[in-house]
Amino acid sequence: MRRRDPDTSLGLLAAERRGSGDVIGYCGLIQNVHGQDGEPELAYEFLRRVWRQGYATEASWAVLSWAKESGYRRLWATVRDWNTASRRVMAKLGFVETARVEPDNAYGNSLFYMKDL
Repeated sequence: MRRRDPDTSLGLLAAERRGSGDVIGYCGLIQNVHGQDGEPELAYEFLRRVWRQGYATEASWAVLSWAKESGYRRLWATVRDWNTASRRVMAKLGFVETARVEPDNAYGNSLFYMKDL
């Protein structure tokens, strides 16, 4: 199954806290420049003050559902090697670390993950 409309199946969504409605970050699908054409990348970023509260995992599960409904069969993600919290999120979501590593002396190596939907 191919995705229906690439213009509506990619994008970053604001993540808001229930109750207060304050924006605490974003999560979504972006065009992937690291993997196969047509296989997007999961991307998220949250304010430091809400780290370790499960927001990245919760938002990512919603985006994974969106990706599957949009007809994607595989997603990618990149995580800096030092970012153990995001590496744990990848494991919880069922992403598999690949052998690919993009060296970066300034910011830390990028590890490549993939997930079949």
